[in-house]
Amino acid sequence: FNDHNLNAFVAYESADEFGQDFNAFRRYFISSQIPYLITGGDRDKNNGGSASIDARVNYFGRISYNYKETYLFQFSLRRDGSLRFPKESRFGNFPSILAGWVASNEDFWGINNPFSFLKLKASWGQLGNDFILPFQFLATYNIVAGGVYGANRVYQSSISQAVMPNPVITWETANSYNAGFESMLFNNKLTFNADFFYQRRNNILVARNASVPEYAGISLPSENFGIVDNRGVELELGFRDRKGDFSYSINGNFAFARNKIIEFDEPARSVPWQVRTGHPMSSQLLYKGIGIFRDLDQISKTPHVNSAIPGDVIIQDTDGDGQITPDDRILFDKNADPEVTFGLAFNLRYRNLELSGLVNGAAIAMRQMLGSQQGTAGNYYSYYADGRWTPDNINATKPRAYQGATQYWRSSHRTDMEFQDMNYARLKNLQLAYNLPASVVSKLRVQTAQFYVSAQNLFLLYASEGIWEPEFGGDRDNYPLMRTLAIGANISF
Repeated sequence: FNDHNLNAFVAYESADEFGQDFNAFRRYFISSQIPYLITGGDRDKNNGGSASIDARVNYFGRISYNYKETYLFQFSLRRDGSLRFPKESRFGNFPSILAGWVASNEDFWGINNPFSFLKLKASWGQLGNDFILPFQFLATYNIVAGGVYGANRVYQSSISQAVMPNPVITWETANSYNAGFESMLFNNKLTFNADFFYQRRNNILVARNASVPEYAGISLPSENFGIVDNRGVELELGFRDRKGDFSYSINGNFAFARNKIIEFDEPARSVPWQVRTGHPMSSQLLYKGIGIFRDLDQISKTPHVNSAIPGDVIIQDTDGDGQITPDDRILFDKNADPEVTFGLAFNLRYRNLELSGLVNGAAIAMRQMLGSQQGTAGNYYSYYADGRWTPDNINATKPRAYQGATQYWRSSHRTDMEFQDMNYARLKNLQLAYNLPASVVSKLRVQTAQFYVSAQNLFLLYASEGIWEPEFGGDRDNYPLMRTLAIGANISF
């Protein structure tokens, strides 16, 4: 209405689940021609069954308003209910607010406005998580081995309490804050977007196992008291232009994200550098490897594990007490999930010839690269074989040959030298294409015709360590990424 725009909707959804099953098993059938339970033997027979139940209901809605497509506002609200919580805390209310301002629409810029488009934006939102083990507010029981009871000496199964109930368990919540801008400058030639985010997850379910000693024999319930922060930035920058028959575009993106533990049930630490609070959730407690023992003389002058021999990893004496003890371990914040990801896409075109490609990469990540595949137990990585310590190469930077995980610095004293930095940049895609001229296309009675040569996973531009494929998403023994080359055509009629 006039310069005002209003949009709203409300919705409702619900889901109810109930399942039950029964199974029975026998062996030693009198004939394969009569496959019925009654014809099976009594020995080794078994049966069982189970049941499950779950339910969820959601009310949600949104109202959006803007004035002249310049002043933007949006309010959303969810009311979610889950059977996984007790009646008193079964429902949670989760609102969100978004505001924006398209500043490039304002008149105060005059004729010198460099922005084709400029929008400033900010938001706050809250979400709830019920993806947890259900019915933690009830006393649950497990079926366990029983005994023979009664005058008839009949075997009976028994039950035991699985965990103490938490009658006040409730939703985990995430409060997300975002601020940023979107912009295009110089007649849409330059694009620059930025988003800054901060998220605090509250009421994370954590068991207070560290607060109660194990000898108490108590299985404690999870409680809503864990807190984790996550913050970061996402940037996009692009430029495009045309000079006669030549046109090009380049677009880059960069993202950084890091989480930090604010509160969880952490036991008292004897040394401050092992306190996990304040570090990322996946921080790893490892010894620091600082070199390789050259000879017995160096071992005698350096803090070491009693069984150390030449060629072993030198472990850092972090607390300076002259001994290698568990207190010498330090926290390494990096893990297999990179904190930095980036990409660069480009497109170059001259008349009917076009070249496009994508470079992607990641940084601030590391993955354990050594398993049990060393020595006679299996394959021995050439990376560790070449340049390793030997009596003739005592100044080596790699440890001596060894059998599997039998060495103390591979089992009880794991060091960061077992890990590989996963920083890399790769030419992910590259394609060279030729589009037939319109005059030729019309004679062929087709609408368009393009011939191309393309490649995927062409090669690594950079890798901090060349032992493994840096884009491994799981098991280090996965088949490596394949380089794919293709020649093809796209023809439309």
